[in-house]
Amino acid sequence: MYSKGFFTKQEKAGVLQGFRQWLELQNYESTTLYYGPHRIEEFIDWCNDHQIKTNHAKAFFEHLKVRANKNRPGSLSVSTLRIYLRTLRLFRRFLREVGGVDLEVNIIYRSTEVTHHEILTPSEVKRLYKATEDDLLGLRDRAMLAVYYGCGLRRTEGASLLVDDILPDKNLLYVRKGKNYKERYVPILGDVRKDILTYLTVSRPGLLSGRNEAWFFIGVRGRKLGGPALYERLKKLLNKARIDKPCGLHSLRHSIATHLLANGMSLHQIAKLLGHSTLDTTQIYTHILRGLKYDQE
Repeated sequence: MYSKGFFTKQEKAGVLQGFRQWLELQNYESTTLYYGPHRIEEFIDWCNDHQIKTNHAKAFFEHLKVRANKNRPGSLSVSTLRIYLRTLRLFRRFLREVGGVDLEVNIIYRSTEVTHHEILTPSEVKRLYKATEDDLLGLRDRAMLAVYYGCGLRRTEGASLLVDDILPDKNLLYVRKGKNYKERYVPILGDVRKDILTYLTVSRPGLLSGRNEAWFFIGVRGRKLGGPALYERLKKLLNKARIDKPCGLHSLRHSIATHLLANGMSLHQIAKLLGHSTLDTTQIYTHILRGLKYDQE
């Protein structure tokens, strides 16, 4: 085992399968479930091929800094290196929690290059809302914006919402399937509450056509509407609003966090809203805000 050196070729398949299952239990995104084990397989193979005996993660990361990019000329981007580092740290957690062994990931990586998710300005968000129609799908679009922008949910959190997770009598939305299965409550007030309840009482019953369905977001056939379909609806709104930015559902989450910070909300409050485990993750919005110049109107 790892504690005696590193993983053998015979052990590798079981380790990768266990890591993938652990990621599933932690409720990570499908992209992490797919690519995470592939990155760790590359890590294990490289360490074995080069007979690395100590400081496996650090040696591998130094290799990544000079490794050629397989998809385009040049080396790996800063964002890709950060993804690898995050995966190595996840793998360390897995080993400690499941195998009782420790993988030293003593890596401090800083770069002058800063990458961010695309952020919509407040005026662009208003244009998105204005682009919605007054029909059943349009009312659902407004509920989608309320969930992802107004409540700041992650893509899978919004797609996994149940009708019972909406608690209008308490003005709360219950996130039962947050990252690492951490539950939280998010306030729904003002227009956010109005748009969610209008969808529930007007649009959703029309889409159901008599069917019974527990999921909050449903399609025209009365069945669950997943993340990819919600993203397609967002793209249509972006096109109609003439917003030429590569935005996804997660961009709405980053946008509301940045806007709340700009309006004076504390990092602690924003971290609680977004479901961050530590303030370190929330600190990124201070850097984003410093680099942004946008119209508040």
